[in-house]
Amino acid sequence: MQYKLKHSGLFWFLLILTGLILCETLLVTLSTGYLPTGISFLLWDRFDFFLNFFRDEPLETLSLIFINKPLFKIVALQENPVTAIWELHYYSITLISHLLVAIVFSSIITRSKSIKSGWQNIPVSGSVLLILSSLFLYLSSCCTSGSNWVFHTWLLSIVFDPVTATDSVIEIYNIINSGFIWLQTMLTLLGIFLIFRKVY
Repeated sequence: MQYKLKHSGLFWFLLILTGLILCETLLVTLSTGYLPTGISFLLWDRFDFFLNFFRDEPLETLSLIFINKPLFKIVALQENPVTAIWELHYYSITLISHLLVAIVFSSIITRSKSIKSGWQNIPVSGSVLLILSSLFLYLSSCCTSGSNWVFHTWLLSIVFDPVTATDSVIEIYNIINSGFIWLQTMLTLLGIFLIFRKVY
């Protein structure tokens, strides 16, 4: 029974998906120094609002849920006053990327003759690029309204830090600011390419 569980695709899928989210949370925790305090689910928290909105504007509601709003957030809140220090935002595209990576990882491991050889065939570089291209992060120290792509947020934290915000850094940021969406798209496509190149 234990052998079957360890070689079950569903077991590895859930383990890898959970592990990815835990690793991302750990990295943000270590880089900021603040532990997460909770998880917020969009539909769970505002179900009545979306139900009423869906009755009047179904397409707008679906667009709001699956495109414009994160489906869930992992947050670190500071008390007195209650302030968000950091937030990891998981939009639909973020979850799709995580699901794709978890499906690829679990299928490779379960198809392999041994778990060790399965892990050796994992498309690590493509998976890292795909995950990074879909992550969105809010930092209270640099983001004023909402989350940005994690790479954008990282650059903003450098620009907003008086120690690291030199004239050259600010100039570089201003030059590449308008191109973040294209860089994000290129990393997404490159990640997908590297994954399927490794798998097939």
